[in-house]
Amino acid sequence: MRTILTFSTLHQVLAAEKTLRNTEDIKNSVRATPTPPGLGSAICGMSLELLENEKRQPVLDSLASAGLNPAGVHEV
Repeated sequence: MRTILTFSTLHQVLAAEKTLRNTEDIKNSVRATPTPPGLGSAICGMSLELLENEKRQPVLDSLASAGLNPAGVHEV
């Protein structure tokens, strides 16, 4: 199962990826990936994929601290 974090704009995806890459304990926990089909039309074509599911909460907490809450968190 994959965990996909979606955002409204590409700018938000890139900002979130940069924020997470600069956070030492979770910097290798995500990667940019094309948004899988069927997740909605209100989100952009790129997303972040969570590579380590056990780091889900620290990733979400780090994004929230930076004001970069995902539009959605999807299990696919």
